[in-house]
Amino acid sequence: MSATNSDPVTMVVTAHPAPGNQKEWEETLTNTIQASLKFPGHLGTTVLKQESTRKPTYQIVLRFDQLENLDRWKSSPEREHWISKLHALEHCPPAITHNTGLETWFELTHHDEQQQVDHPPKYKIAVIVWIAVYVSVIPIITLIRPYMSELHFLLASAITTTITVPLMTWVMIPLLSWMLKGWMYPGSKK
Repeated sequence: MSATNSDPVTMVVTAHPAPGNQKEWEETLTNTIQASLKFPGHLGTTVLKQESTRKPTYQIVLRFDQLENLDRWKSSPEREHWISKLHALEHCPPAITHNTGLETWFELTHHDEQQQVDHPPKYKIAVIVWIAVYVSVIPIITLIRPYMSELHFLLASAITTTITVPLMTWVMIPLLSWMLKGWMYPGSKK
């Protein structure tokens, strides 16, 4: 999928430190993240650690405000310096994906770590988002309508969306994508 230059972009890296290198790898990752924070458009980095009996897995989610700024970081000497140090401590080369738009809501962590996984088709994303909106908005409107009857429509709408968007992002969409993962990713190993 292609992004316009002004779309926010997310880079997801799945990495596996080699046995015995985990502590040094984590310290090097911290230094890498600190270096990336100095670049324009950096919106934040999240590191998710999954312990495994075979090997630890880390997902690094790096967000930039636009593709141009992500590319500036990716082509920088600072990144090259830290990435070469990370690679020397890794079990295998990391998997890297770039996401824009709604696909960033859908977690790929339920897939086997060695399997290449494509994002679900847009129509499946639309169905999941529609269900999440419907299930989130109707109860919220029903519950808070009596308390907001005196408010201006725009203010009442702002309050409603302030409640429903986080509910969708952190509860409904993760729950629905987990419940419907067989439909979302039919070719994946469960």
